[in-house]
Amino acid sequence: MRTHISTRILTTMIGALLAVLATSHALAGFSGTDVFLPSVGAKPGVSPAVWYTTVWVHNPNATSANLTFFLLERQANLAPRSYTDTIPPGDTRRYDNAVKTMFDVEAFGAIRVTSNVKILAGARIYSQAGTLDDSVGQYFAGLPAAFAIGSGQSTELTGVWQTQPATDSTFRYNFGFVETTGTGTCQVKVTVKDPTGATLGTKTYTLRQWEQVQKSFSSEFPGLSSDNARLTVEVTSGSGKALAFGSSVANGSQDPATVEMA
Repeated sequence: MRTHISTRILTTMIGALLAVLATSHALAGFSGTDVFLPSVGAKPGVSPAVWYTTVWVHNPNATSANLTFFLLERQANLAPRSYTDTIPPGDTRRYDNAVKTMFDVEAFGAIRVTSNVKILAGARIYSQAGTLDDSVGQYFAGLPAAFAIGSGQSTELTGVWQTQPATDSTFRYNFGFVETTGTGTCQVKVTVKDPTGATLGTKTYTLRQWEQVQKSFSSEFPGLSSDNARLTVEVTSGSGKALAFGSSVANGSQDPATVEMA
């Protein structure tokens, strides 16, 4: 009898553990039905660099994923360009030179991906002066719209390294935002803080409907010098919502690192 009860208890415990593990796996990563790739582009840069973007979308479901991609340029996008596709169950699709092939335009911005089922999306934006194996770029994981902050909310971006003179700084830093509602605008305040949390400088931006904004730290805060600062990004007013992102680039190798919002 004891053996029978112990076996039942053990079986129940194992079943509960497997259920928890299965649930944890299902929620892992940045899956969603409304996902934003915060930095994409297809356009010539500083010669001889030319920028491209590769997008990957994985459908982990047992049913097809019906996708719509929207290009969110660096402007208000009341009627953004769109592209549709369907990915079979369990498949992963790669879109090379995605901005150009999907939307037939050369531009920088973000891509919004909507789907009838949860998908995983990511993008590599890169500069290619010669062949692909010599390209330099960085990967941005798709951010669900639910991560966006609204009025009265804030997030953090770490890793700011910009010393003076800026031309001799070991790293340079870029930061940006994407508006996620498409119906509202908002005021986004960026506060630069030193390692103790003391304020070094502030600047406020107006973020329009489905707009992507990207700024250079050295241009926005030219007088500041720090090798360990962070940005507090706060939506101070408006009905819009924002996702934030950062990028730290080594000035020698040009190697970039993605900085994700808290």
